Amino acid sequence: MEYHENLHSNAAKEGLKGRKLQKAVENFTWNITILKGQADLLKHAKNEVLENLKQIHYAALTCELGRMNVGAGESSRGRRSLEVIPEKAAGDEEAAES
Repeated sequence: MEYHENLHSNAAKEGLKGRKLQKAVENFTWNITILKGQADLLKHAKNEVLENLKQIHYAALTCELGRMNVGAGESSRGRRSLEVIPEKAAGDEEAAES
């Protein structure tokens, strides 16, 4: 916002006068408003992602999927892993049902 305080003098130094100066100030103000809105959206998205990661972490701990438990003498054969589950095509599901 430091630049915004000196915008009129900087624009005048660059040779902008009258209507062009007013239009430049309006455009700058509009762009700053848009950027502030986008920054707020990013901040909210970041907070939501952090909350989701916390929930995933606690769910993994509840299901005993932590790294320390793997290979501790227990059979991990019956446990589910966090690997990607391949998606089935629509045709595969219909064939499996019949």
